[in-house]
Amino acid sequence: MSPIDKIPAIGTDSVTTALVVIALITAGATVGTGSVAAQSAQSGGDEYAVVQDGECFTIEAFGDGSQSVEEFYDYRTPETEPSSYLYGSFGTQELQEDDTSNLFLYNGSEGTSLVVVHDQVEGNSSGAAVTMQFDGLPEDGEWAVEDDNYSEHLGDGPFDEFERDGTSSRATWVYTDNRSDGGAFRGLEGDTNVTIDPAFNDDADFRLYEGQITEWRALSPTDDGYEETSLDMDEPVEIRSGSCTSVTATDLETDESVSAGDDLGIEATVENDGAMNGTFEVPITVDGEVVDEREVTLEPGETTTVSTTVTLEEAGTYTVGVAGETTEVTVDGEGGLDVDGEGGLDEELPGFGIGSTIAALATLLALSLARYRR
Repeated sequence: MSPIDKIPAIGTDSVTTALVVIALITAGATVGTGSVAAQSAQSGGDEYAVVQDGECFTIEAFGDGSQSVEEFYDYRTPETEPSSYLYGSFGTQELQEDDTSNLFLYNGSEGTSLVVVHDQVEGNSSGAAVTMQFDGLPEDGEWAVEDDNYSEHLGDGPFDEFERDGTSSRATWVYTDNRSDGGAFRGLEGDTNVTIDPAFNDDADFRLYEGQITEWRALSPTDDGYEETSLDMDEPVEIRSGSCTSVTATDLETDESVSAGDDLGIEATVENDGAMNGTFEVPITVDGEVVDEREVTLEPGETTTVSTTVTLEEAGTYTVGVAGETTEVTVDGEGGLDVDGEGGLDEELPGFGIGSTIAALATLLALSLARYRR
């Protein structure tokens, strides 16, 4: 198996996107199968960007919203039903691997959760120690699963520790051979920007067992399984809602109507609503056809104004668009002459306005009278 090693930020150019897709296929992204992944294929959930050390890729959430993250995780202890003395996650076994820490999202019946699962229950590992610092967690979210938040009466520690302070949490997991550990934070709705700073093995806050985590990876569902992306075990990761690079129009202004042949001014505010810096070609369209483009370079969340002028020669109603935002503009025809006052003849004379037409008729009348007098 050959996991993808950190995918660079993807821009809006369709050719670049196609080349990246081809590269991902040929790189041999590791894909797993199973009922967890089959359920995830039905989710159609939101996209999230994973940013690490200046590079970015996107993931989606497992789950179709039919069960809670607690049911999905299926944390078992001697006090649960079903019970187990392995103190681990039995619901995520299809995603677990020995000596591997997994990071993924889950779309549950009570919202979207950030899930971490270390190692493999009933696997073949020697245990390990992991500490993770979480910052930017939603204030109204909660740790739905704390595996294992042991109480003091179970014996001398240290055991797993969960510290919570507003939008920050710090967790340390220590576990013995052939077991898993982890947790699930529920509440990643709306604008998400969570940072996870990991410390594995000897870098953890404390450890009890000599086993080693040797890989940290992010998982995302596919139509027939899941895709894994290797993460740098020494660098923090940011999880942000949205794509890696994307630009949208937040405001579009233009005249509601103009006359045919007159200039139409178009102005729009555009924003980089992606997770990475980017340079974008912003298309300006009329009835879906690109009539102009403006290149902008924006930081995440940064906005700028783009503008152009177009001339519409024919009367009608047109749809003007900038970066996905659209509005309708009415173009009036040139002035014509209604001879009988009731619309009996209402045709435009090319090249003549109303004043020019009246002057021409007056000249013709004068010439006719002069000819009559002779």
